[in-house]
Amino acid sequence: MDSTTARDIPIEEGGLHSVEKFWRDHYEFLKDRGYTLRRRYEPDWIPSWADGKKERSRCEDSFALGHAWTLDATRSDGTYVILKRVDLSIPTQELVVGRLFSSPELATNPRNHCVPFLDIIDPKEGSTTAFIVMPLLNIAGFAPFKTIGEAVEYFRQIFEALQFMHHNNVAHGDCKTDNIMADLHPLYGHALHPALPYMRRDFSGWSSSPAPRTSKPVKYYLIDFDLSNIYGDTDARLMTPPWGGDKSVPEHLIPNAPPCDPFPVDVYCIGNVVKQGFLDGRELMFLKPKQGFEFMRGLISDMVNDDPSKRPTMDEVVARFDQIIASLSEWTLRSPILDVGERFGIVNSIFHWARQLTYVAWRLPAIPKI
Repeated sequence: MDSTTARDIPIEEGGLHSVEKFWRDHYEFLKDRGYTLRRRYEPDWIPSWADGKKERSRCEDSFALGHAWTLDATRSDGTYVILKRVDLSIPTQELVVGRLFSSPELATNPRNHCVPFLDIIDPKEGSTTAFIVMPLLNIAGFAPFKTIGEAVEYFRQIFEALQFMHHNNVAHGDCKTDNIMADLHPLYGHALHPALPYMRRDFSGWSSSPAPRTSKPVKYYLIDFDLSNIYGDTDARLMTPPWGGDKSVPEHLIPNAPPCDPFPVDVYCIGNVVKQGFLDGRELMFLKPKQGFEFMRGLISDMVNDDPSKRPTMDEVVARFDQIIASLSEWTLRSPILDVGERFGIVNSIFHWARQLTYVAWRLPAIPKI
């Protein structure tokens, strides 16, 4: 394979997909603005397996992007970031919402869990595509939760995140598991490959086993504001269904559904994240119910009530959650997370509780605090 045909490598041989060619065509534009894409997207890219010395599956540049609208990059100072392409011809409040929560007044508030906008790159001449620059994050659950206390802190932060948005008269509009992210790199001690996080970024080997969140607390972020809306204090808070990735919202399932309040819908969706991820599971997403979380059942059942008028507000959710957690013993909070029906085993149990006793000796709280 020579350089004159590198741009036309068939997809089945590892070439660029059509959505990737957009990024290749913007490589120089983004580099001129301080953001360098991975080798795969260089305009004169020749696959590193082209000389036959390596198998394609062992080459870092063989893996395509995971989402058409986003791609990782390296900022000029060496920081890894994610770029999201935004079509300004499509009316959304994504940029307005992102700028609001990235403003000096809100950015430093510890209750703010909206992913920060580090930069916004204006479209090149003749284009309507802008780019949002954000920290490079991972799906929150990619590294498994080890204890009930670690999951409790996850619940606390995502409830706080949505409460903070609602306090600022913003409905998120798309609360779901893959819109909750975290900076997991401290758990690994090395960068993860953005397209294949089971591998190290440089493809030198598999990712290491993550450290427990108890020893290295994690901050969680809400992302994806393209369905978010800001409301004035006197505005009618109504949106026309359906919207968002959660297709089980009761208000959206009504035939010819009328406009409805997006704030109770947010409450339903964030409750459903906990319901499906920990209480009941969801077969379609390979999520299994977990042992030991029945203390959340009453609150979550109210959050996902079919009648939106009977759902608690996020202020009520946070207040009730705090009361629930205050009643839990340290033993419960330090207990391991197991699937329903799963047995831990004597060896695993000894190892787990020995580690927990070490954390107690180190005065690390059962609910990790950032």
